[in-house]
Amino acid sequence: MELLYIYIWDDKRNIKECEYNFSPNYKFSYRPQLKTFDMEKCDSLYSGWFGQNIVNITAVVGKNGSGKTNLLDCIIKALCGQGGGFIFYKHNDRIYSNIPKQLSDYKFTFEVIQFERFGSPLNSYFKEHINDAFVIFYSPSIDRNLSNRNSHYSKFEDISNSHVLRQPLSRLTQEPEYARMSEVDIMQTNDLFRLLLLFIYSHEQKQHTVFETIKLPDNFELKLLYFSDIEPQHPTYKSLVQNLSKKGFKNRLKKFILTQIFLSNQHFPEEWDDKTTFEDVLLHLNNGEDYRPNIFDALCSLYDSGDIKYTEERQSGLKKGYYEFSCSIRIKSITQAFITALYCYYNYIPMAPYASFGTMEQNVSNAQIVINLGMSSGERAIYTLVSRLMGVIFNKQGEIHHAVINKIICDNKFDGKTIIILLDEPDLQLHPEWQQKFISLLLDLLYAYFPKVKFQIILTTHSPILLSDIPRKNVIFINKNPDGTSTVCSELNLKETFAANIHTLYNNSFFLDGVPIGEFAKHKIEAIYDRIESGQIDNNILYDIYRIGEPILRNILLQKYDSKRKTLSNEERVLLLKEELAKLENKKQ
Repeated sequence: MELLYIYIWDDKRNIKECEYNFSPNYKFSYRPQLKTFDMEKCDSLYSGWFGQNIVNITAVVGKNGSGKTNLLDCIIKALCGQGGGFIFYKHNDRIYSNIPKQLSDYKFTFEVIQFERFGSPLNSYFKEHINDAFVIFYSPSIDRNLSNRNSHYSKFEDISNSHVLRQPLSRLTQEPEYARMSEVDIMQTNDLFRLLLLFIYSHEQKQHTVFETIKLPDNFELKLLYFSDIEPQHPTYKSLVQNLSKKGFKNRLKKFILTQIFLSNQHFPEEWDDKTTFEDVLLHLNNGEDYRPNIFDALCSLYDSGDIKYTEERQSGLKKGYYEFSCSIRIKSITQAFITALYCYYNYIPMAPYASFGTMEQNVSNAQIVINLGMSSGERAIYTLVSRLMGVIFNKQGEIHHAVINKIICDNKFDGKTIIILLDEPDLQLHPEWQQKFISLLLDLLYAYFPKVKFQIILTTHSPILLSDIPRKNVIFINKNPDGTSTVCSELNLKETFAANIHTLYNNSFFLDGVPIGEFAKHKIEAIYDRIESGQIDNNILYDIYRIGEPILRNILLQKYDSKRKTLSNEERVLLLKEELAKLENKKQ
């Protein structure tokens, strides 16, 4: 399936009677007076141009408020049968539309398959609909209003920050009675496990070379924390820690795990007494399923193999009663067994945000696991997108986490089908170097892990660097009318975007007036020009001119400065030259 076109008559915001073409090989148009749709084949981009499993990529650019995000919202609603607009899409070399036959007043000048009734194009219950496509939406922003009940559909997955943060706490994790977790903490906890799974795929399947663009961290820090002035009084705890040494990795780890468990306010089995073994406690953590690895054995195994760095030192906390156990673990040593053990431990030990430590009463126990990946916010942003995206696709492929053999099995049930990926400004928080490599990285990942799945990508962006990877005919240019409504510009009036320089892209694609520089710099240059024009000539102006990095502007001002200086009296010119000579001599010293 390939989405080719959408016509939006009114999105109740700023899109009114606008049409958008998503394929360079087809141009659809609508004549509202005649209620007629036309179609013209262009064949301007051959199949596989972006990659063997990439159907197409479309970029949507425009000023803030021009309707880019609203367009993605309408696409989602149209694909999920919630209105949005009239769409045309291609499937098995035939053109389909979601315009039902009941709307007989709509005409077509080309052959099209219509629906018998309103509904989602992806609803497999209708014979003329298709069931081999899926839609994924991602946005790093938290102020979007795309995620709502009307957007929920079995063939649609929202992995945006705004959607994840709006989920009920009960859907994501068990909430401790004594401390409410913030939505951000829950989101980051779930992203953490996705990241760890991504790291496993990156080295277990020998396909980690695609990550050379954005290097994976070598190690991550694991911390076990608890805050309590209370010594557990359970007989099992007292028996197991009675003769336990306070030194050594395994001894301290065992003591920490036991303390966290018995401070967790859980209901322990009634038969536990001073004869209960540590192995019994670990088995209880894993719900009695002895085939699952436990956190203690998993960490000890990594320590024995030299994959854990651990320093014996006394940890000092924020206040009395704060205790911490930390170690550094090599990323490449992470296995499915470790993640299974960590997940079981997460489910047992209550989690609470770090900031809540200082607000708790002294007689309340708290235990927490913290993992620090040592990433910048930009690195975290790119890995969050990639791990969420790949997690959804692996799930569609039939990813099974086999706990008995600690392997991830995929039955590839989505091979040959299409996934439409909608990305709303994915370049936010990314360094320009990563923006430069984003498209290439994404395409390499999709082909390395899902070579038989077809992908169509539609993205909005403000980045001219990212846009330079997209041909002009694959770019939808949106402007904003004086009344605030959206309008689609003709790409024929704009220069080629593919491999274009940043200056050209800023002026032609992002609708900046004049030279694309900061507003402060623009006002400063205007002030310099006004000073020269009014005859206020001094050497400070000359130095300000040489600070300008744009060569054309700098040369214009220099010519203006030289021309104006010639009109000065001989005394004034001599004084200027003496001042300039004195400054040059001071620089030599």
